[in-house]
Amino acid sequence: MNYIFGRLLSAEGHSSRFRLAVLAGSFVYNFGILFFYKYLMYRYGAANVALPLGLSFYTFRTVSYCLDVYWEMMPPNRSLADVALYISFFPQISMGPISRYSDFAKDMYERSFDQEAFYEGIKRIIAGLFKKLVIADTLLSAIGTCFGMDASLRSVSFAWFGLIAFLIQLYYDFMGYTDIAIGIGGLFGFKLPENFDHPYAADSVTAFWNKWHMTLGIWMKNYIYIPVFRACQSRKLSQIRCYLLASLGVWLFVGAWHGVGMKTIYYGLYYYILIAGERLYADWKKARRKKLGIRKKPQSLLSKTGAHLYMITAIFIGQLLFKCDSISMYGDYIQSMLGLSGNALTQAETAFYLRQDAVPLTLGIIFSLPVVPFAAKEIRKRGGERVIGIFTPVIYGAMLVIALAFAFTSTYKSFVYFQF
Repeated sequence: MNYIFGRLLSAEGHSSRFRLAVLAGSFVYNFGILFFYKYLMYRYGAANVALPLGLSFYTFRTVSYCLDVYWEMMPPNRSLADVALYISFFPQISMGPISRYSDFAKDMYERSFDQEAFYEGIKRIIAGLFKKLVIADTLLSAIGTCFGMDASLRSVSFAWFGLIAFLIQLYYDFMGYTDIAIGIGGLFGFKLPENFDHPYAADSVTAFWNKWHMTLGIWMKNYIYIPVFRACQSRKLSQIRCYLLASLGVWLFVGAWHGVGMKTIYYGLYYYILIAGERLYADWKKARRKKLGIRKKPQSLLSKTGAHLYMITAIFIGQLLFKCDSISMYGDYIQSMLGLSGNALTQAETAFYLRQDAVPLTLGIIFSLPVVPFAAKEIRKRGGERVIGIFTPVIYGAMLVIALAFAFTSTYKSFVYFQF
């Protein structure tokens, strides 16, 4: 169907009114399938019916194709096989990263075998397997135990441990898949976009989301934020009003994409309020400096630490809402963290899982920061290129052996974002 939509959306021989009607039809078709499976089947008691694999990511790609053709960024592809390849490219179909059609099309026709890219692809696959099997999956037992407890039985320390473990598990689960997808794409000559850039090292919620699931953010910017912003501008609204309305559209969409029910809408609104607040505060500070003739000063260490602690606290609160199945469960968990449910300060499970998961949790926390790029840069600065060349295959070989050992000794655990 999207192949046909693309042909009909061509500016060649079609009036603008006809093309707009076809575009509307493509939206109804693509988002209609998504709405049917994610919402109607859930609403009418079919929540146990499995979603088609990667339905949301599939929809992002079909909408990208139709809009890129409609905006004349690319001509419609005359090959049904090439359109099908873009929409259902197997490394990306289930969890991304999300490629824009105009970017993916270049690799379809201009790619060639590159030995260095092939080698880098293998390294990314190994890194992805290690992140998924050794770090993410190892933490699932503690997370399941912690979140499955009654609030009154979950101690304060175990509640905090469970949330920190979940944030690390979610990051390495999603990033592990992304690494594997980028690696496989590299083997076939496709340069897939990066999806993460050490988000836990950010100093604001805005910066966090610019570094987390980056391709979703780019998709939202290109296909929701910019069109809504321009529509607001055409109505002569102020820049800040256009920003607030366009951002609201983005975050309502993000919330709805993350699940069904009011919980996910609150999830989107929570981040919208924080990010819009950061933008308004930044604009106020800029206007104040301009009025007083003050130059912007570099951040002090204390200021950077405070900003980072604010970001971490905000992400704790927001991602906990993502994890909990309901608002009531969310409230119970917050009470456990604050010791307001008559729960103890600590319990045996905390000590047990700290001993069991100390290594993957510590590795997860350390490497969620830009430690590796910093270390590599410092080694190269001191002329250690040869050292990197010697140790890189050794390190990746060890990572592969360890990942395979974990794979053979544990049961299969699905990727978190497969549900989307």
